[in-house]
Amino acid sequence: MSNNWSKVLFPALVLGLVGIAVNCSGKGFGKKEDTVFSGTIETREIRVGSKVGGRIEAVLVEEGQEVTAGQPLVKFDIAELQAQKAQAEARVEQQQARLERLLRGARPEEKAQASAATATAQATLESIKTWPRPEEVEQARASVAAAEADLNNATLAFQRTERLRASGDISQQEFDSAKFRLENVRARRDAEKKRLDLLLNGSRKEDIRAAEERFRQAQQAEKLVLAGPRAEEIADARAQLAEAQARLEQINVQLAEGEVKASTAATVEVLSVRPGDLLTPNQTVARLLEKDQIYVRVFIPEPQLGLVKVGQKAKIKVDTFNDRLFDGVIDQINSQGEFTPRNVQSRDERNHQVFGVKVRIDNREGKLKPGMAADVTLEK
Repeated sequence: MSNNWSKVLFPALVLGLVGIAVNCSGKGFGKKEDTVFSGTIETREIRVGSKVGGRIEAVLVEEGQEVTAGQPLVKFDIAELQAQKAQAEARVEQQQARLERLLRGARPEEKAQASAATATAQATLESIKTWPRPEEVEQARASVAAAEADLNNATLAFQRTERLRASGDISQQEFDSAKFRLENVRARRDAEKKRLDLLLNGSRKEDIRAAEERFRQAQQAEKLVLAGPRAEEIADARAQLAEAQARLEQINVQLAEGEVKASTAATVEVLSVRPGDLLTPNQTVARLLEKDQIYVRVFIPEPQLGLVKVGQKAKIKVDTFNDRLFDGVIDQINSQGEFTPRNVQSRDERNHQVFGVKVRIDNREGKLKPGMAADVTLEK
């Protein structure tokens, strides 16, 4: 039982020490029937940092300095990110050019070239199919006849040379020369005959099939050029471009994180980094206190909760400016009650349960500071 009570009373003790109703039925500093509640002035704290982190290049403000919304506080070294951005921009340009090329289709010169290649392949096929021409055959026959005549003449000449060599009227060298000429003429005659036989046999079937395949490939290539890119190719090019643009946008976001800026007008409370420091991503760089979000939190006993409402005006008094009251208004009333510990209970046992109330203070002059003790009177 005692352990359960300790779990309830310990957090309540902390809340009660921050600020509870110190005089639930006493006389306030406003009207006699007003009730004074005590609390401590607080302000909303902002912790700023960078999503990318890195090496600190420059610290642009100092602790205690007032800054405006968007004012740079710290700069990171972003040379590597700038190089990545240049690469990403080049990638975007490359993909953009590819997409535009696909959308335009083939150029007139490319279409003409494909058509010419098809015509050439067709002409080659026809040439192979109709080979040889009759005039080629006749020319080959004439060449064979001429070679035969030359061979007869060379044979007769060689026979005479043989007789002269046998009688010793010519030298061995002259005999060898005559024999060499005969062999050359015979070889030429044989070559002409083989050429004639080749022409008479016509084109080989494998040559015709090869020529037909080259013609078919040329036709298909021309069709592809004339038809332009496929829809899938264009879709792929669009996707590649979108990916490159997204990468560039991601780098731009990271570059923006190269400067830590104040999100609103505030006072720099803590700034413990220095140039050259290495920070991890998402690490807090500075703590800021919002100037226009200063408030005091007080605790209202349950019996008096029905007398307060959001928007209700209040007066705030601090020890530093004892002769002055500051304007305030209730911004928030907690929806869940808390129990005050026994050692700070009020006279009425029903006041054990309290509700936290946040009173925003008009601090346009900037005189009130977080941590000041304050007394709050709620106007009726």
